[in-house]
Amino acid sequence: MTKITETIKWADEIYQIARLDKVEGGATGTANIQAKQLAARTQFLKTMLEGFTDYRESTFFKTAEDPDGTIAGRAATPAGKIFRVAQGPEADESFIFYLNADGVAVPVAFYAGKGYVDRRIVPGSFSGKMLPLAHGSNDVVPLWLDDGCLDAAGLGPQLQEFVAGIPNMWARQYLPQKNFNPKFFPACFGDNDVVPLWFDDGFPDAAGLGPQLQAFIKNLVGDGGGGTVSGEVTDKTFIQGDTYRLQYKFARLFVGEKVGIHYAWTGDSWTEKNTIPLSFLNQMGGKYKDPGWISCSTRGDGVMAGITLKTSGFTVYDGDNEHNNAAPRYGAGPDGNAMYNTGSVAYMTWSGVKATDLTLFYYDGTGSFSIIIDDITVATITGGNTGKALAHKISGLVSVAHTVKIQTAGNGVVSILGMYGKDASNQSGVTVSRMGNGGAMASDYLNWKDWIAPVASALEIDLLFIVLGTNDFRKSAGTEQYRNGIQTIIDKHNEASPDICICLVSPGQCSASGTPALSEYDKTMRELALKNNINFISGYELFPKRYNNSAGAWQDTLHLSSKGAYIITRMAKEKFYQE
Repeated sequence: MTKITETIKWADEIYQIARLDKVEGGATGTANIQAKQLAARTQFLKTMLEGFTDYRESTFFKTAEDPDGTIAGRAATPAGKIFRVAQGPEADESFIFYLNADGVAVPVAFYAGKGYVDRRIVPGSFSGKMLPLAHGSNDVVPLWLDDGCLDAAGLGPQLQEFVAGIPNMWARQYLPQKNFNPKFFPACFGDNDVVPLWFDDGFPDAAGLGPQLQAFIKNLVGDGGGGTVSGEVTDKTFIQGDTYRLQYKFARLFVGEKVGIHYAWTGDSWTEKNTIPLSFLNQMGGKYKDPGWISCSTRGDGVMAGITLKTSGFTVYDGDNEHNNAAPRYGAGPDGNAMYNTGSVAYMTWSGVKATDLTLFYYDGTGSFSIIIDDITVATITGGNTGKALAHKISGLVSVAHTVKIQTAGNGVVSILGMYGKDASNQSGVTVSRMGNGGAMASDYLNWKDWIAPVASALEIDLLFIVLGTNDFRKSAGTEQYRNGIQTIIDKHNEASPDICICLVSPGQCSASGTPALSEYDKTMRELALKNNINFISGYELFPKRYNNSAGAWQDTLHLSSKGAYIITRMAKEKFYQE
């Protein structure tokens, strides 16, 4: 028979033999685990009791020669006995108990001291009725027990009333005992264990999106400042976003600097036609500072600043779904328009271009072409075939109306993307550019998205209006492509000019029908405005929810007249222009 090896050690837990344990003997056998643990406890208690015989004889103190007090303790204490060392009045431990293990002082127990208690409980005279549980700065007590009941600063009566109003049955329904996935964690339960509200990866979600949450979201996206008054949306027609670049231009004008402000309108035919851009210009006096963007679009109802375009031998690229409906082979302007020729003599002529400085944007192809101003050749460009959007600048022109002619040599691919004109004779004022694409849906801009930033980066646009939705709605294209297309336009113009100000404009209800309702496109625009911290004007809210042209607000069934355009451009002026 062998004996269990006993150690002087306190065992915190006693092992319980399970039904399935294989009962074996030996030093590590299951049958001897309990016996070893109990024997260790017995030896520990025996040593402690025998060691605490006389504190007067076994208490020692720290000295300069004996820093931790164990030298004297070991010398005066027999092996296997306990002695203690006083730690001082401010220490966390009042005493440390040591076992003299054959000349080695082994710590076996501690007594809490004054320092430990003072760090956790602020000294003071406390009554049994009011007991502080925590202290803040300047001895402020944020949490305490009042006659054994929890109370808190600023919350006492209200918290008591709230808790008192919670029925026990509700609490049992709210806290059922179940296994939950941390990814989908219920916030509350209804009848038959239905979960109406839960957290999905930490974000709240709700079954069916109830009326309370719907009202909250409507208030959030419908109010320009994101706030409400008495629960009502304060402004359904406008959301304020970033306008710093624009406001700083006004500040420079206010202190006397000679600067111009460039507004541009892009989107669908509402901004390729000149009705809305001209209405906006007329709101601000009707006088151009610069011609601004000079498009390759030839439509007669799109003339801006008196500039017209005629072509011969060029092929039109128009990237919307009603025309080319594909990415351009030879580039495009930010409005999705271009004129290209692949190997024959061709010309295009802009007339009425009143500018002192011009920038011509072109696709760097294999062909060459000449720039002829007022019948004088000012430059001949030979293509380098890099396939990139390049620019050629012309300056020093007289501030009069010019003709600008592009003539190809017929020796390869030439593609013209558009021009940008400035008039140095006008040191300050307003420029309004039209940059829309008739027939376009938002997703059509994905066709020429890679050509937006290279050109727009040179246009110095301060505020860009994006008007889209009529074609998306009437063609039932859906809000997902609408969202992606508009976000792409935003991203590309931010890439071109990181501090550009942008305002989204939803259309009014035309005579067309579609799925989903036009209100869903308006809602999507609101969400994009909030997400990107940009501005938003709701044409949908400004106009009646049913098409009615009895007063002549519409030019046709899809487009506003100058009177209808006034509704939108008047608000645009009020929000984004200072006299």
